[in-house]
Amino acid sequence: MATGNNTLIEEDTKVYQNNLTLEQEFGGESVIVIYEADNESKLLKPDTLKQMKDLESQLRVQEGIYSIVGPHTAVLKISEKKAEKYEEGLTEMADGLEEMGEKLKEISTNMEENTSSQSGLPDFGSKISEMEKGIGKMVEGQKKLEQGTGGLVNGYSSMGSQLKDVALKLQQSAAQMEKTAAGRPAQQKQAAELKQVGLKLGGMADQMVSASEKSAQLPNVSRNTINGLQGMEKGLKGQQSQLDEMGEKQAQQQKDLEKLAEGLTKMGENLISVSDNLSEMITYSDSMSPVIPEKQETLDQMIYEDDGSLRTIFNDMIIDGKYMIFMIKFTGDATDTNKSKAVAFVKDYMEKNPIEGIDTMVSGKPVLDNSIRTEMKNSMQKMMGLSILFMILVLGIVFRVKWRILPLVIILIAVIGTVGLMGWISVPITMVSMAVFPILIGLGIDYAIQFQSRYTEEMKGEEQ
Repeated sequence: MATGNNTLIEEDTKVYQNNLTLEQEFGGESVIVIYEADNESKLLKPDTLKQMKDLESQLRVQEGIYSIVGPHTAVLKISEKKAEKYEEGLTEMADGLEEMGEKLKEISTNMEENTSSQSGLPDFGSKISEMEKGIGKMVEGQKKLEQGTGGLVNGYSSMGSQLKDVALKLQQSAAQMEKTAAGRPAQQKQAAELKQVGLKLGGMADQMVSASEKSAQLPNVSRNTINGLQGMEKGLKGQQSQLDEMGEKQAQQQKDLEKLAEGLTKMGENLISVSDNLSEMITYSDSMSPVIPEKQETLDQMIYEDDGSLRTIFNDMIIDGKYMIFMIKFTGDATDTNKSKAVAFVKDYMEKNPIEGIDTMVSGKPVLDNSIRTEMKNSMQKMMGLSILFMILVLGIVFRVKWRILPLVIILIAVIGTVGLMGWISVPITMVSMAVFPILIGLGIDYAIQFQSRYTEEMKGEEQ
């Protein structure tokens, strides 16, 4: 049985060839499955779309399928775009984590280098000891002032120079600490204290120089000068204790910085490890594959705009809010057998997998052609059966000769021969060629009866 275009028009005509080219490029006839419900909210559900996707996956293995399109196709395309965005975001996150990790390790390395290169407080102990000795000499000199002022002047001058040297070094150390203590309030405070000590010592040095100048002019020095020198000696000892305390604090800060640098290194390595794990997940995981959402809320977010209207991509698939279309397009060279198998499969699938609240209908030209072929077969079977029955009755009642059923045998042989010849030379049974069989049966039975009747008459004449 055949119902294609070639049964109605010659294959070598321009119209037929143009249509064949069109179907080869863009697909041929289509089977349409229509889903009907009270509203689109019942149609656009995850279960419905999953049914479409499952039907598509099973149809893909059959021959002659060009394309399968439905709302699930649009949802999968949207899901694919979202998956691409997710993958892009994860990739950027992995790159960012790796960059942060490398930066933390770099900061840690710099901190370790700064900590290791940062020297402690200058060794002021020896200088202060020298100053104490100078003060002692000055005290002795005061006592021997009556014997001469030369030793006192030298003591004041030496003490002033040494104090000036210590003050200058303290100020240099304070300036160095201010440069390296950016962002660290504790070290900035220490630098300020160190600077203040240097300024005090500088003032004391100036006083000593001034005292040296005055001592050169004074023949006598009062006991108050000796007391002042002894107070300066006590002050120097106090400054020494402060410097020792500051050194201990700086050592503790260096240890804290070393621990912080070690922690930053560990954190950087962990971030790089997380980045590597994300990259591996993106490369080998199939979690980015587009899928039909499980939740209705997720599906609604994909198929509806922010204002609640249906996305334009679904306009040709959802009709009047009550009908939803699932389309199966065949290739241009698909045979009637391929189409019939696909149509039968779709009908069987829809019957075995009903969806509550939704009615389905399978339609399209292939479905119509398949029904026509089925009806043609049934009609031929009925025609042949009824023809044989009526011929038997007519031959048995009206035809009063021996072997009255012989014309029926002859006509059956003719029909079988005709059908066999058509199959041998590849002539399909179509709506046009079916007209041959009634003519063949009608004319064949008439000629067979006439031939047998005439033969019987001649046989009777010879017997007489």
